[in-house]
Amino acid sequence: MGRLAAVTAAVVVGGTTLAACDNDDGKGVVVRVIDGDTLIAQVAGEETTLRLLNVDTPETKHPDMPVQCLGPEATEFLTERLPAGTEIELEYDQERLDPYDRTLAAVYESDSLINAEIAREGLGAPVYFAPNDRFLPEVEKAWNEAQEEGLGLFAAETGCTLPGQLQALSSAVDEVPATVEGDPANALAGAASTVEELDVFIEELDVDGLPGLGNAVFAGELVESSLEALREDAEDVQQRAASAHAALEELKTSYDEEQERLEQERIERERREREEQERQEQEEKERQEREEREREERERAEKAESVPVADTPSSPAPATGTSGGEKSGASGGSSGSSGSSGSSGSSGGSGGSGSASGSGGSSSGGGTSSGGGSSCVPYGPEIPYADDGGYTGKRYGMPGGKTFRKCS
Repeated sequence: MGRLAAVTAAVVVGGTTLAACDNDDGKGVVVRVIDGDTLIAQVAGEETTLRLLNVDTPETKHPDMPVQCLGPEATEFLTERLPAGTEIELEYDQERLDPYDRTLAAVYESDSLINAEIAREGLGAPVYFAPNDRFLPEVEKAWNEAQEEGLGLFAAETGCTLPGQLQALSSAVDEVPATVEGDPANALAGAASTVEELDVFIEELDVDGLPGLGNAVFAGELVESSLEALREDAEDVQQRAASAHAALEELKTSYDEEQERLEQERIERERREREEQERQEQEEKERQEREEREREERERAEKAESVPVADTPSSPAPATGTSGGEKSGASGGSSGSSGSSGSSGSSGGSGGSGSASGSGGSSSGGGTSSGGGSSCVPYGPEIPYADDGGYTGKRYGMPGGKTFRKCS
């Protein structure tokens, strides 16, 4: 029985109509395309929503997920393949309606199964909803051809496809440098990020994660083999990424150790420089202090040299003369008190010339009318004088450098 043979009988199983149509339900005219696997056609005089059997294209209008990878492209393909007004032929399987009351059909145009054409372009994956499997083998065959040729959802050059996403990650791994001049921290961070992205990518290669990757059509059981091959490729890339990351970690460890060594050398060098500077400063301080002491000593010496040294007094007269002088001085004093200016006063003056104490007698002998104390007029200019004997009083110069104590 050909695709255009009329079905004239209704088959009823358990009260459900599996197939019931007249001579007109095998043909239709395209009204418009809804998405990559759904269109509206005029069938048997009515607009009918047709859902292509055994093929699933990426969603563009699903309420619970974002637009999927190549969904718009699948819609565009079907729109261009079946523009409005195109005459089509329809064939059916056991169940005619899906849960959304869409008619499940195989659509032919010019004897070519459109369901399989979509899969052959890599824009739709084979899918099985029991019990309809009549057109599944042809769709699966077309899907495998697309995979072999890297078309549609298998195109690595298309960024949103799973191979495309893996290719991008693989390229990122290739860009991880094997060696780095200087600090490899940035390269290491980039490698770590790539490893993390690969981990997430591989983790999401399952039923729950595929919609997030924009490839929910791969969640079907019939494409598990395709997904498994992709997962193996991803794990190979992940291994390369891990090796590159480990190599950079070693570089980072070596770099950090070298930096620590250089830092310790810097600290030690600065310590030595600081100690040397402190030593030089201490030496300079000691030099300045020494020079200051030497300067002060020179000043004291110069000052001492600028002060005239007084002549040493003449030696005292013999003890007897001294005694006689003192006595004569006393007699002179006594004689002065009695009002006599006789020889005893003169004797006192003579005695005074023999010693310092006698000078008192000499002064007395000079003659005053007052009694009890002697008085004399010093000879010569007054000069400062100090000697080791401790006397710091005034002395008076005499011709020849002699000095005499001031009379008192």
